[in-house]
Amino acid sequence: MTEIEIRGKVSKEDFGNLFKLLSVAGELADHYHRLSIDLSPGFDPITKTWQNSSGTDIRLKKSDDKEKISIKTGNFHDLERKEIEVKLQTGQFLNSLDLLETMGYKSGMIYFWESWEFNYSGTEIKLSKYTDSYFTFEIEGKENSNIHEIAQKLGLIIYADDQYRQAIDWENQNIHQVYERSLVEKILIEKF
Repeated sequence: MTEIEIRGKVSKEDFGNLFKLLSVAGELADHYHRLSIDLSPGFDPITKTWQNSSGTDIRLKKSDDKEKISIKTGNFHDLERKEIEVKLQTGQFLNSLDLLETMGYKSGMIYFWESWEFNYSGTEIKLSKYTDSYFTFEIEGKENSNIHEIAQKLGLIIYADDQYRQAIDWENQNIHQVYERSLVEKILIEKF
């Protein structure tokens, strides 16, 4: 499967306004809390950045009771990326983490946020809350939709390639945490 998506950041006020608009003009497709463990190759835990990106993202994801392994290929800022997902049986998250660690993927970042996904004008729009003051959006194309037109219609400013890299780096320094298995276990107990 190839994804076509764009992203950006929104203020708390714009998040609230967009949420209200999409609740009326769109259709709420999903709401969940997500724990994502990014064990992609090339991570430097000291700088919390991927210095030598391999072009392959390896993530273990838990969205409430749904679990999966997701691998994306291509540059992180590419408009289109190939994505391979393997759905897991509920309760296999830590076993899958053991599998990835055994394969040598032992270093990366822990992400945790809350998301709402809306179907709107032939797209899927995901609104995400990371903290009480940090919010993002993602628009994924469906049904031959023009995602840039939708973003413009909604007054959303999408990241340029360098802005997206800066946003990722800022989030890793200020919101997300360096991967430690004990921290993952703690989040699983406290949040799920």
